[in-house]
Parts: sequence; C-alpha cells; structure tokens
Amino acid sequence: MKWGTRVTALAAATALSGIGFAGAADAAGPPVYSKYAVGGTMHIAKPDADLELGPGQFDMYTLVGPYTFYGTITLPPVEVTRSLPGVGTVSGTVTLGPGHADGSVFGGFSGSATWPVRLSDVRVNGRSYDVGPECGTAEPLTTELASDDFVAGKGGRLESTYPIGAFANCGKATSLINAVVPGPGNTLTLDLTAA
Repeated sequence: MKWGTRVTALAAATALSGIGFAGAADAAGPPVYSKYAVGGTMHIAKPDADLELGPGQFDMYTLVGPYTFYGTITLPPVEVTRSLPGVGTVSGTVTLGPGHADGSVFGGFSGSATWPVRLSDVRVNGRSYDVGPECGTAEPLTTELASDDFVAGKGGRLESTYPIGAFANCGKATSLINAVVPGPGNTLTLDLTAA
C-alpha cells in the first residue's frame, strides 16, 4: 500500500472510530430550556370522575443531538365531587405532582412521567374526614405519555392510559378511598403550548 493511501485509510479509520466512540447522538452542548403552558383532563375510571387540570407549567430541558429531554410538570390542586351509589356525595382535593418527566422528542413525543398523588379535604355527605397530610397513593403514578404531533418549541397533545394503585396513610378513610378509586383504565390528556 502506498504511503498516501495508507494515511488516507488511517484517517478514515480514525474518523470512524471517533464516531463510534462519541456517537452521532451525543449532545451538542448544554440542555436547551423551554417552557410550556399545560392544561388538560384526567378521567378516573372506577368512580367515573373527570378532573380539569391546569393551568400548569412544564419546565423542559432538551439535549440537542439525541433529542432526549427531562423536566418537571407542575399542576395546581383540583377539587372533585362525585355521587357514589351506596356511599353518597364524596368530595376532596387532589394534588397531582409535581410530575418528573423524561423521554424523547425525536419525531414526536415519547416519554413517561412519575407523579406523587395527595388527597386532602375529604368529605362524605358533608362530613369531614381527617386524612392527614400524607394521604395519597402508596406509590407514585407512572404515566407513559405519547404524541405523534408534538413539535418542540410549539407543543402538542400528550395522552396516556394508566392504572391507579392503592392509597395509604388516609386514616379511617383509607378503606373507603381504596374501594372507590384504584384500578386500571384511567386516562390523562395534557395539552402543551409554548409559553
């Protein structure tokens, strides 16, 4: 092999090995911050209850190159009232999150968010139940969020179907809450708009 050919081959091999080592999907610089206004709905299947969510905020950090992201979704508490057969009128305040999210925004939106859930101000037929400050799901909710039309810097609609696990630390109301809330088939829709 001629010297010039050998140098060219060596340079090509070095370049290829460099690509293999660094990876074409390595981040090109620090994360890019973007902020989205958040609104939406949550449907809780077992009591057939709908919650209006928002206005909230998604603070999102995107790594340019791999187009992966991480961030926090903040939503205000929401009050819910529902008439349940054999129980009566049940009301309470649900605090969802903050939700810690991560995933990919390459060709849409694909990710997951983990949400602590707290329940307060519980009333049954007007009678207040002291559920304490730690009443909530024993484990955080995990929602797999997806969108085909999400555009980074603009927004889109995220959707998820997920189960709700058992509640704990709710005092005398724990058994009642677990009889009427946990279960599969719940849905979450979040509309993101660049803020």
